[in-house]
Amino acid sequence: MEGEHVTLSERASAAIEALGLTGSEVKAYVALLKGGTMTASEVSREARIPYSKVYDALESLHRRGWVEEQKSRPIVYTAKPPDTALEELKSRQETERREKEQVALEELMGIYVSRGEQEKPDIWIMRGTNEILSRVKNLLLNCRAELLVALPPQLLPLTERIEPLLAALKEKGVRTLVLTSPDLPKEAVGQLERYAEIRTRKTMYGGGLVSDAREVVLLLGGGEQGTLPLAIWASHHGLASFAKDYFEFLWDSQGTSKA
Repeated sequence: MEGEHVTLSERASAAIEALGLTGSEVKAYVALLKGGTMTASEVSREARIPYSKVYDALESLHRRGWVEEQKSRPIVYTAKPPDTALEELKSRQETERREKEQVALEELMGIYVSRGEQEKPDIWIMRGTNEILSRVKNLLLNCRAELLVALPPQLLPLTERIEPLLAALKEKGVRTLVLTSPDLPKEAVGQLERYAEIRTRKTMYGGGLVSDAREVVLLLGGGEQGTLPLAIWASHHGLASFAKDYFEFLWDSQGTSKA
């Protein structure tokens, strides 16, 4: 394992540390990339990490999915390819982010709702994907029994971003109906069937969601000059009931069952 000591540029080291690795973990991973399968003592010598700290760095890299560990005597370690390591890190961080987001939304929405319905407008106009997506997630968190979704193909990316909440609704026993176009890709339909009953209709009139016949988000398309998505959120009983009745009319007429 003797040879020229390999280090990363400050820019690359800082980028990897910003992803969550410590300086010692970065050095240990680089040493393994250079040296192949190595023992902890070899990594310590090559990476110039104190022997007392090298095991912590290697075990952390193993937990993160950056290195493989072989339970031999002594234990040896091998670096996974950088693209594989980064993809595993991204997947773990995304899972953790979604879990934290759901916990935060549930508690914050509880505070928001407790301040009293009289402070909330019956109808709210939203502009921009982030604002609309935030309101849709709140609607899903509040849903208790029935969710109705009109999903034209252009709104499929929105559905992909709320998939964890759809899965949570199924776990709670919420009945979810999705009315969509026959043009929706088969893979997307198959994914939705894990959480909902699906029917298709050749003619779709916009998109939206209705929760428990009391809360609704209607997607209206682009805003001024088509630059921003536009939507209406409402907790107005009359509007939510009308949206539910209209959805059920479309669901029952000319709909082709998929589930």
